[in-house]
Amino acid sequence: MSYFKKILFAKNYLAVYLFCIIIFNIVLLNYPLTNVFGFEFSALNSMLLVLLSGFYVITLLKKESGANLSAKFKNNLLLAVSLFLIIPAFISIIHSILTISCSFYDGLMFYFVITFPSVLIGSALGMLTFLYIKRLTILIFIVVYILILFIPILEFYFNPQVYFFNPIFGYYPGTVYDVAIKISLKLIGYRILNVLFFGLIAGFSFIIIKKKRIARIIFIFLILIISTVFIYISPVLGYSTTFSRLNSVLNNEVETPHFSIHFSSGIDKNLVKVISLYHEYYYAELEKFFKYKLTRKINSYIFLNSDQKGKLFGSKNADMAKPWQYSIYVTYNDYNSILKHELAHSFSVKFGTGIFEVAKNLNPSLIEGIAVAADPFYDDNTIDYMAALAYKNNYRISLRNLYTGFNFFGQTSSLSYVYAGSFTKYLVEKYGIEKFERLYVGLNFNEVYGKPLNQLSKGFYRKLDNINASDKKDEADYYYGRKAIFYKVCPRYVAAELSDAWSAYYRNEYDKSKNMFEEILNTGDNYSALIGMANSLEKLNKRHTALILLKSKLKYYKNTAYYYSIEFSLADLFATLKNYTKADSIYYRIVKQNPNRRFYNLSNLRLSLSQKDSLLYLYLKGNEFNKYLVLEKLNSVKLNFYSVPVAITIAKSLDEEYGLFLKQYYRVFTVKNYAGSYAMYKLSQYMVENFDFKRALKIAKLSLLYQAGPDFSIILKNNYNAINWLNKNSHYILKKFIF
Repeated sequence: MSYFKKILFAKNYLAVYLFCIIIFNIVLLNYPLTNVFGFEFSALNSMLLVLLSGFYVITLLKKESGANLSAKFKNNLLLAVSLFLIIPAFISIIHSILTISCSFYDGLMFYFVITFPSVLIGSALGMLTFLYIKRLTILIFIVVYILILFIPILEFYFNPQVYFFNPIFGYYPGTVYDVAIKISLKLIGYRILNVLFFGLIAGFSFIIIKKKRIARIIFIFLILIISTVFIYISPVLGYSTTFSRLNSVLNNEVETPHFSIHFSSGIDKNLVKVISLYHEYYYAELEKFFKYKLTRKINSYIFLNSDQKGKLFGSKNADMAKPWQYSIYVTYNDYNSILKHELAHSFSVKFGTGIFEVAKNLNPSLIEGIAVAADPFYDDNTIDYMAALAYKNNYRISLRNLYTGFNFFGQTSSLSYVYAGSFTKYLVEKYGIEKFERLYVGLNFNEVYGKPLNQLSKGFYRKLDNINASDKKDEADYYYGRKAIFYKVCPRYVAAELSDAWSAYYRNEYDKSKNMFEEILNTGDNYSALIGMANSLEKLNKRHTALILLKSKLKYYKNTAYYYSIEFSLADLFATLKNYTKADSIYYRIVKQNPNRRFYNLSNLRLSLSQKDSLLYLYLKGNEFNKYLVLEKLNSVKLNFYSVPVAITIAKSLDEEYGLFLKQYYRVFTVKNYAGSYAMYKLSQYMVENFDFKRALKIAKLSLLYQAGPDFSIILKNNYNAINWLNKNSHYILKKFIF
């Protein structure tokens, strides 16, 4: 015990370092994501332990003398690094046992793969620093630590990627929207390389610490060579993505007047032409909004799917732009919903600031607000309607808080985007884009507008008061009744388990997926796990069990976004059990609730199928091809408008010939209601995708005949204007395309 006390309170400050570790980990227990034994906890501890183990090694080495390092040095170091590793894990595990327990196995794996190598890395860097610099060693070590820690900033700035592998923290996946993080073979391989490389440094430092200067020169030269070789081959190994690597995968290219568009094989080239035309249309729209012309082309990278984007770019679930690079990164099926938003970020470079050419202090509400204002639509609604929907149905957030720091991420993302976008649109429309540009570069609201934010917000709220969005609680719950990742229980573990469970489901391993979903539900209510388990039970011909499960859980999801999906699944289950009376009553309820256009349309379609020779059962039990045949039968005499958007989706998945589709669904139309207007809206977009611009323009004009309310009328008019522009300009612009 006296030996331990002597080591603990020696002049090497071990007691101080251990105290820092204890305090740091107690603080982590008070924050979301770090309060569980998991990824964030392990990564942050790795950062701390690299630093402290380096400090400790340097203080030990300063007391050494002689040609070789003493046994005492080695014993002290072994004891210290053991305590460094044991204490954080002990604190987190005890806390998990007493409060929130996710997966001990997953937590242990993260800790072992990410945190365990940290003490070796820190010790090796400490030895290396001491080996070459005897004065100000701690300061130089800190500089080296910071340089390595901030390598990802260089990668983020110069490369396309938003994921990073780094010796100090192990791995960063991309954005907060990619919740699922797993210990991959790639990460294990990376940490093995870290251990080998820094183990080599530590081992040779032991050997040559008192050798001649030439040995130290050769040693540092070898380290630099190895590091350079690794940087060069890291794109091949998948630890970074350079533009060369990205272009080798997205190896198809279209040159348009304002874009270099790189796209993956597997995307239909006719669709690429359409997407390219939309690039040019949105460019023309953004020029008008920003009152500015770009002086260089924008690089647009279009991925085949989210998995490909996640592997190469790092963000599976979010499209992104890097304004300073004049580059955007999107999946091809998002082109009509997110493309203009991402292009707007490239235009905002005009008044951006700092090395990233964005808002002062990287304020996300300003950065995303201007992009939303430039593309003011959200899921076939105007952004102002969406803001009024939130405001009038008790989903309110403080604009002062929203524009402070990074509070943008403190609530569900839809709320932040909607409020920031609608408020920015209000400022631009009332005061002009020029004043907003001044706000963007760092001035405060009072300096730019002559009014403080709270006074400006009063005018904004008066605008929302004039929009008809009251008494629409169901729609508001659907869009805003979600939790931000920071307020979810065990989000990383649950998301990873859900990914595995759904993979098993899509492999038709229904017994396995059922058990996996059930295990997730045991940790707490989770919508995706609930639906997955119900679907698995249905595939196992246990529909009554699935029905009981959904009915028992429905009440727990009241006032959330997921309530309506569960209702809809319940109705479908009743229909497959041929209890049409009960099924229809739920479909009618969803129509009355009208949570969004999709559920309204699908529920009305189900009711139409139910009333037409009981086609509903055949539709629900059939595969995609059989569903398509059922819809053809439904439309054999008279076109059912509710069926058109669904038929389009199925036709795309079946790769149905466009001409054959038109024979069934292109007729003489009379648009007298919302259903017809919405059907024509979707049909016109499908026609555009098939380069049928003239017919698309005619159908888009038909969609405007019914006055569907001010919000949807704006959507329809915007659609008509886009198609009209494409019809007038496509021939001219396509001539300039280079494939």
